[in-house]
Amino acid sequence: MKRREFVVIGLGQFGTNVAKTLASYGAAVMAVDTDDRRLELVADLVTHTVCADATNPEVVRQLGIQNYDGAIIGMGHSLETNVLITIQLKEMGVPFVMTKASTDLEGRILHKVGADKVIFPDKEMGYRVGNQIMNGNYFEAIELSEKYSIVDIDVPVSWIGKTLSGLNIRSRYGVNIIGIRGREEININPAPDDTLREDDVLIVLGHNTDLQELREM
Repeated sequence: MKRREFVVIGLGQFGTNVAKTLASYGAAVMAVDTDDRRLELVADLVTHTVCADATNPEVVRQLGIQNYDGAIIGMGHSLETNVLITIQLKEMGVPFVMTKASTDLEGRILHKVGADKVIFPDKEMGYRVGNQIMNGNYFEAIELSEKYSIVDIDVPVSWIGKTLSGLNIRSRYGVNIIGIRGREEININPAPDDTLREDDVLIVLGHNTDLQELREM
């Protein structure tokens, strides 16, 4: 399998974490920033570091970004800069361009100029923190959208010793048990006749409202 290759432009907190995460999964990563100090912080982790101004079309062409699988724009809160770089990358034929936005209006503008994916780091973190506050016994939550999540939750006392089929969880509660985390291993896609134990943790997929009702049990 061909090693995947990405370019991360802008090494603020967001861009730096994206670059490190991609590299940790074995991807080839070229990090681009105008600040040598930021580049030094990731130099030992990524494949290449380049000190360059990505708003300069000629510089961008020389980097050969069009040959990569995708580019992630991690610049600051300048909409103008993000728009300029996004347009350049799409005109060069970069297959996937991800950038970030602070507001819904910025997101719509970036989509209009060609961004394949726009994320809202502050909003997404807000959902995550709010979910964890309101659902105190969740060990972790993954927000799939504003309405749906995957969460970890303790087995309700009334479910201990019962099977998944006997509880009829999907019909009664509107959620899906996609895994059970025990003391020694994780049971992915558990069978209907699996019996729940007191020390199990359920990995649950569902609507946030249904998950909240389940937690309140």
